[in-house]
Amino acid sequence: MLFRTPTELRFARTFADFLFLNPFRQTEADAFRYELSAIDVRVAEAAKRQPPIESDRPHIVELAQKVDAWLSQLRHRILQGEMIENYEEQRLLESLIMGAAFYRHFESRRPLREASEGDRKVRSFHKLEQELNSWNELPLTLSPFLRDPAHLFAVYFQLRRSFDLICQLVQGTSRPINRLRAEIWHSIFPHELQLYGTLLYDRMQDITTLILGPSGTGKDLVAMGIGLSRYIPFDSRKLQFKEPLNGAFHPINLSAMPLDLIESELFGHCAGAFTGAVKDRDGWLERCKAGHTVFLDEVGELDLSIQVKLLRVLQNREFFRVGETEPRQFKGKVIAATNRDLASEIVAGRFRQDLFYRLCSDVLRTPSLREQLDDTPGDLPHLVRIIAAKCLGERAQPEQIDWLSKLTVSWIESCPELGMSYDWPGNFRELEQCVRNVMVRGEYHPTRIPGPAMYTSTETTSNDHAGSTNRAVEDFLRRVRAADLTYDDLLNHYCSLVFSRADHLTDAASRLQKHRSTIQARIQQELVAKFRGETSSS
Repeated sequence: MLFRTPTELRFARTFADFLFLNPFRQTEADAFRYELSAIDVRVAEAAKRQPPIESDRPHIVELAQKVDAWLSQLRHRILQGEMIENYEEQRLLESLIMGAAFYRHFESRRPLREASEGDRKVRSFHKLEQELNSWNELPLTLSPFLRDPAHLFAVYFQLRRSFDLICQLVQGTSRPINRLRAEIWHSIFPHELQLYGTLLYDRMQDITTLILGPSGTGKDLVAMGIGLSRYIPFDSRKLQFKEPLNGAFHPINLSAMPLDLIESELFGHCAGAFTGAVKDRDGWLERCKAGHTVFLDEVGELDLSIQVKLLRVLQNREFFRVGETEPRQFKGKVIAATNRDLASEIVAGRFRQDLFYRLCSDVLRTPSLREQLDDTPGDLPHLVRIIAAKCLGERAQPEQIDWLSKLTVSWIESCPELGMSYDWPGNFRELEQCVRNVMVRGEYHPTRIPGPAMYTSTETTSNDHAGSTNRAVEDFLRRVRAADLTYDDLLNHYCSLVFSRADHLTDAASRLQKHRSTIQARIQQELVAKFRGETSSS
C-alpha cells in the first residue's frame, strides 16, 4: 500500500479535490487550503531540502513544498518495491505529481513571459520534461497525460494563461463578478482536468457558448477571454508553441453590418454570386481555423434566413458559400452574445427555437453594473480607476490617475442626477462616458432615454404623461375589482406600478423586497404584453 496511514490518504484525497477545483470558487478554495494546512503528513524535514518555488503566494509555497517533500517519500517507497494496490492510489499519486509540477513550473509567470517573446521560445520546458521523465522511469505505469511532457506543458500553459486573462479582462470584487469568472473558467475547462487533458482539450470547440446580459456589461470581454484561452500545441523540439498566442479571436458585430452583406461576410461567396462579386472570397467561418473562435455579437439581430444557415453550421459543422453547392467544413468555435430576451424573441417569431437550443449548451450571464454595486459598493472607485488609467493612457503617472478617479467619484456622489444609488442603465459603458465627461468638462449629466414603458419614473412631469399614467392605474384597479387578472398579470402590473412611483429600479426593488432583476423581468413581461395588445388592436 503506497499510502500507509489514514492521514496520508486524507491529505492525498483533499489535495486531488483542491487541484481540480475552479480557482474562482474562492470560498471552496479557501476551505480546501485550510484543511490541507491542518493535515500533518510528517514531511517537515524533507521539505527543507526541496528547492525553492518562485511565487508571491505564501500559502501556495507552503503547500507546494509539502507536496514535493511527500512525493520524495513516495518515490522512495516505490523504489523499495512498494506497489500501487488500486485505481484510487494510482489516481491520487498522479494528482500529486501533476500538482507539484504545476506549482513548480507555472506558479511563476516565467513560461508566459518567454512565450510572449518574438520567437515564442520557452526554454523552461526542459525542467518539466526532466521531472516527468524521472517519474516515468520508475516501475509504474502513469496515464498518457503524464507520459507526454509537451502536451502536459501546453495544458498547464493554457491553465495559467486563462487564469491571468480572466483576471485581467473581468474586473471587480463583487459576488456577481466572482460568479461570472467561475462560469468563464468552466466554459474553458470541464471539472475533471485529467479528462480534459486526455480527451477534451481539442473538443471544447464543438461546444457553442452563449453570453447573455444587458448592453454595456462586457460580453465582448468575456468572449475574448474564452476565445484567447485556447489550447495551443507545444513543439518540444523547437521549444515553441505551434501558433502565436493571439490572432485566434475573430469578433463580428452583426448589428453593424447591412443585412445584404451579413451572409457574404459569414459564409463567403464565389465569383458571380451577385452583382459586385468579381472574385471568390473567404467568409469568417472559413478563415476560422481549428482552435480559433468566431464571436457573433448581437446574434439576436440576425434575420431568420441567416439563422437557418447558422443552425446548419452548429448542427453539422458545415456551410455553403453564397452561390456554391459544395459544402465546406467549419473547424472553429462559435461564441454568440445578445442583450435581447431570446425567449420573448422566440414567442414573437423573430428567433428560431431550434437555433436557440443549439446555442445554449453553455450559457453565461453578465451582471449589470447596478447588480455589482448593490453587492459591493466599494467597487465603484476601483472600476473608475481602471477607466481613468485607460483614458489618460500609458504616459499617465499614478498621481494623475488617482486625481481623475477621485474627481469622478466625487462628482458621482454629489450630482443629484447620479448618487451612489444611480441605476447606470448604460452599465460599464456609461460609466466610461462619465469618466471621460468629467475628464473633459469636469461634469457628467446622464441623458434620460424614454423607453416604451407603460409606467415611467415620477421624474417625468408632463401633464399628458401623468394623465396617461393615471388612466393606466385606474384601468389596473378596475381589472383587480373585476378579478380579471391572471396571477402573472397581477404581479407584472403591480411591479410596473411601483416602479412608476419609485425613483429608480433599485428603489422599486427595495419597496417590493425582491431582487431588482426579478422586478425588471416582471416589468419587461408587462411591456411585452402591452406591446402585443396594442399590435393586435391596430
